[in-house]
Amino acid sequence: MTDKLFVFLVTADEAFIACHKDRLAREFDLNVHRSATECRAGLGQRRPDFVIIDLGLPEQQGIALQRDLRDDFDTSDLFQLHLCSETDAGREEVTADDLLLQPVSDAVFWRKLDHLRKVFAHNAAAREQMSYAQGVALTAMSAMGELGVVMQFLSKSFTCHNIQSVALLALESLRQYELEGVVHIVWEGDGLALTTGGDEPSDDLRKLIAQRRTLGRILEIERKLIVNFDHVSVLVTNLPEDDAQRRGRIRDNIATLAEGIESRIHGLLLEHDNVLKQQGIRYAVWEIRDSVKNLDTRQMTDLTNSRELVSRVIDDFEDAFLHMGMMPEVENQLIGQLVGLRHKVAEIVGRPGEVHEKLQTVICALETLAGEVGQPV
Repeated sequence: MTDKLFVFLVTADEAFIACHKDRLAREFDLNVHRSATECRAGLGQRRPDFVIIDLGLPEQQGIALQRDLRDDFDTSDLFQLHLCSETDAGREEVTADDLLLQPVSDAVFWRKLDHLRKVFAHNAAAREQMSYAQGVALTAMSAMGELGVVMQFLSKSFTCHNIQSVALLALESLRQYELEGVVHIVWEGDGLALTTGGDEPSDDLRKLIAQRRTLGRILEIERKLIVNFDHVSVLVTNLPEDDAQRRGRIRDNIATLAEGIESRIHGLLLEHDNVLKQQGIRYAVWEIRDSVKNLDTRQMTDLTNSRELVSRVIDDFEDAFLHMGMMPEVENQLIGQLVGLRHKVAEIVGRPGEVHEKLQTVICALETLAGEVGQPV
């Protein structure tokens, strides 16, 4: 393998060939052709980087050759350096990328070739940079397209209101990557596992997931990749082998996808837990509200009956004291205690709705948390 430029020298001037052939052969990969026919045959074998054409070839072969090369689609962009007379240089049908008027000195000839070598080296570097830039751009576009799959999942996942719909959406993302695998989700003693093929995972895949769920966040072995979170494991069974960069991007995107699945599952479980709590609060509110219904009326009735009963008992005691013949000091002391008891009972009866009011305040606070409360299910 060589980095020398490949050059055709097309001339019938034996003196010119003898003068320059050895040096040309050292500094370039050289093919010498002494006629236009030989040159055309050589082009069929291998295309040169540029061609030096002596327009003074017999029978106008040089003029015809340069025109044919320009007119042929496959060689129209081939760089042509013409060795020509001033008359030939002025012909309308002659189109050169560069030219040297004959007779040309050795110094001028080699200065021109050195310049061409620098131009080609510069152009090669520019093409390499352009190729690299195009590769980077294509890689970036490809990466953005692959990341778009994850972004689409994250956007649509908020419309999923149950775990199964989240799993189905995640499987669709795997299919967009042209991947095969399993989405495995577990929660509160329950679980769900679906494959990209739409069927139940085999026992071998279930065992593989069970073994690797405990081995870390990301585990890659051969063509298998598993990404684990608390509630989610995403298993890929056909990672690409021939493109290391794409393989790395897929690994990163699947990790992001699994994290998005985990986040949505966590949100759904919280929502479910909140619904259960809200239902519990609603049931408690309904029970309390039913219990305190007409409490005020019942309490007033009970207190009134209690007051009347206590009053009768006190009156009976007062009558009894009058007939028991007790000493005045003892009788006055007992009557004073009965009067105090009567005042306490009157005080209790005077504020019967306090408990009822507090319970109503509690019910209002619970209704604010639970929303509209109806008959419990």
